Amino acid sequence: MSKDKDPKKRIELTVTGIGVVILIFLVTSHMSKSGGSKGVSKDESYHTSESAMMAVSEPESWDKLRWGRDPFLPDTSNMQEQGMEDLALNGIIPDKQNPYAIINNEVVKLGDKVGGMTVIEINENNVVLDENGQHHTLELNLY
Repeated sequence: MSKDKDPKKRIELTVTGIGVVILIFLVTSHMSKSGGSKGVSKDESYHTSESAMMAVSEPESWDKLRWGRDPFLPDTSNMQEQGMEDLALNGIIPDKQNPYAIINNEVVKLGDKVGGMTVIEINENNVVLDENGQHHTLELNLY
């Protein structure tokens, strides 16, 4: 009876052993192709372009570097051509002496121009804009 179980165990052990040998072979062959755990020595240098080296070596050029527009903010480059429907009151910073408002993600104060209109009043829940004598009110959305 014990002889019937021995061949099954032998087959299982043989298959497991062959699998382990294959796994070891694959790991060692992969390590030899990738060069093992070789690090970068002090004498070796990274390949860089000259423009990248100039940008790092000239700190005054950082001021001239323009990254472009923030994709998460609305495009306010043509705000002079926008109407009232394109203006959004994002927030108000109430202060008795110097109140500020955030319109289209741009901080403005009394007297500033927004979309061709002048900010004439900043209240707790709204901002009043003047366009050639005509008053427009932007309401703050309270949730």
